[in-house]
Amino acid sequence: MPSALIFAVPAGVSLVLAVLTTVAYWQMRRPYLRVWAIVWVIVVLYYLALSQRVLEDTRTDSFAMLGVGATLFGWLRAVGFWVGARALIGRPVSSRTLGLLAVVSLVWLWLISAALAGQPLLPGLTRASYGVWYLAAALVLLLHRPNTPVGLLTGLFLLLLAGQGLLVSWLVMDFWGSLVSAWVASALSLAVGLSVLGRLLEEEREAATARERELATANARLAELDRLKSEFVSMVSHELRTPLGLIKGYTGTLLAQDTGLDADTRGEFLQVIDEETDRLTELVTNLLDMSRIEAGSLHVDLQPTRIEGLLRASADRLQTREPSRTLHLDLPERLPLVLADARRITQVLDNLLTNAARYSPDDTPIALAACARDGELLVAVRDQGLGIAADKREQVFEKFFRVDPSDTRRFAGTGLGLAICRGIVQAHRGAIWVDSEEGCGSTFTFRLPIYREGT
Repeated sequence: MPSALIFAVPAGVSLVLAVLTTVAYWQMRRPYLRVWAIVWVIVVLYYLALSQRVLEDTRTDSFAMLGVGATLFGWLRAVGFWVGARALIGRPVSSRTLGLLAVVSLVWLWLISAALAGQPLLPGLTRASYGVWYLAAALVLLLHRPNTPVGLLTGLFLLLLAGQGLLVSWLVMDFWGSLVSAWVASALSLAVGLSVLGRLLEEEREAATARERELATANARLAELDRLKSEFVSMVSHELRTPLGLIKGYTGTLLAQDTGLDADTRGEFLQVIDEETDRLTELVTNLLDMSRIEAGSLHVDLQPTRIEGLLRASADRLQTREPSRTLHLDLPERLPLVLADARRITQVLDNLLTNAARYSPDDTPIALAACARDGELLVAVRDQGLGIAADKREQVFEKFFRVDPSDTRRFAGTGLGLAICRGIVQAHRGAIWVDSEEGCGSTFTFRLPIYREGT
C-alpha cells in the first residue's frame, strides 16, 4: 500500500491540470487546450494504472513492474506531450500522422508485451522510449521560430522531464527513490501544465496589445477625420462666401439707380455673376455626388460609348478656359467602344484636366492620351506640376484631402474632385490611380472595360 501512495500526488496534480485545462478550453475554445486536456486525462489514467499494478506486485522498485495498461498509458502520455507541443505552436498533427502513430503504438505495445516480455532490459527500454518523446516535444518548442517566453519555458520544462526520464530509465530504486523520482516528474509535469495555461494568458495579452494598437489607429484616424472635417467646413465656407460676396456685390451695383453703368460694364458684371453662379452650382453638385457615392446610390447609365468624342470635347473645354495652355492629345484613329455613362465620364475627364491645369505652371504642357490594352481602355492625364509624395498617392483619392494645404492654399477647391472621380470610375467597374514624383508632375490614369456584344 505505501508504494501505491507514491502516485497519489502525481495523479492528483494531473487531475487538477485536466480540470483547469478543460474549463479553460470550454471558455476560450483554443484547439491546443483541447489537446492538453486529453493529455492530462491520459496522465491521470497512467498513474491510476501504476497504482493498481503496485497493489498487485510488492517488489521494491515500483517502476520495474509496468503492466500492459500502465505501459500503454505511459506511451500515450509521452506521445501526447509531443502532439500537445505541436498544437501549442499552431502546427497540429495531421490525421495521417495520427494514423501512423496509432500503427507504431500497436507495434510497440506488441513488442513490449510479447516479443520482449521477460527481458531484463525491458523496463529501462520502456521508460527510455518515454524520455525520447519528451525530448522530441522539447525540441519542437525550443526550435520553433519566432518563439515566445512561454514556449521557451515549456520547452525547458519538457527538456528537464526528458532528462529525468532518461536518467531513471536504468536505475533500480527503492521506495524512497521511486517516491522522489515520481514527485520530480510530477513537479515538472505541473510546470508544463501551468506553462500551457500561461500560453493562454500570453495570447490574451497579445490580443489586448493588438486591440490597443487598433484603438490607437482608430483614434488617430478619427482625429484626422475631425481635422479634415474642420478644414472642409472652412474650405466650403470660403468657397461659398467668395462667389456669394461677388454675386451680392455686383447685383447690388446693378440694382443701384445712380451708378450710370454703360452696357459693356453691365455685361461684364453679369458675366461675373454667371461664372460665380456656375461655381456655386459645381460646389453643390460635388457635395451631392459625394453624398450619393458614400451612400452607394450613385446612378450610372451604362451604354456602349465611343470615348474619342468625350476626350476631344473635354480637351476643347480646357483650351477655351486656358487658351495659352499647351495641350497634347495622343489618341489613336479609332478606339473600341466602352460601357460607360457619357455624362459621368465627362465629369471625370473635366476634373482631371482642371486639376492638371490648376496644379502645374502655366507654361508647362498637359497631355491627354488613351489606348486599348488587355480588354480595357486606359485614359491618362499627365502634367508637369508639383507632383505627389509616394506616401500620399492613395490619400489623394480620399475626400477632403489636400496634398499640402500650406503649399496649395492658393488653389481653390474642396478636396472632393478626385474622391468623386474614384467613385464614378468604380461604379463603371473600373479603377483609377496616380503615378507621380515630387517636383516632376503626375499622371492620373483610369481604366474602363471594353464593351462586347452580349455583356
